[in-house]
Amino acid sequence: MTQYPPLPPGFDPNYALHQVSPFVALLFLFLGVRWLLRSPVGEALAERIRQRSHGRWGAAGEDPQRVAALEEQVSQLQGQVSELAERLDFAERMLAERRERKLGAGQ
Repeated sequence: MTQYPPLPPGFDPNYALHQVSPFVALLFLFLGVRWLLRSPVGEALAERIRQRSHGRWGAAGEDPQRVAALEEQVSQLQGQVSELAERLDFAERMLAERRERKLGAGQ
């Protein structure tokens, strides 16, 4: 029978195993997922994701008329936002002038 060296005082092997086991489980989980993604199943999943994303985002890029219409709408919206920003700036200046007149009259 083989004799092992004595354990250090206060060392509990069950506690050590309990503390290390989640990391070992995560390592096995990581290796399993990595193996799955590198297998033909993983390649099929990747291809399916590529097709779905191409179907959602590729449709707008393939239709030049739709892209032109969307660009026109964006430019109209930018013009409207610019006009609203000018109106807001004007309103803020008018309110500031009114406030200054009111404060100046009270002094």
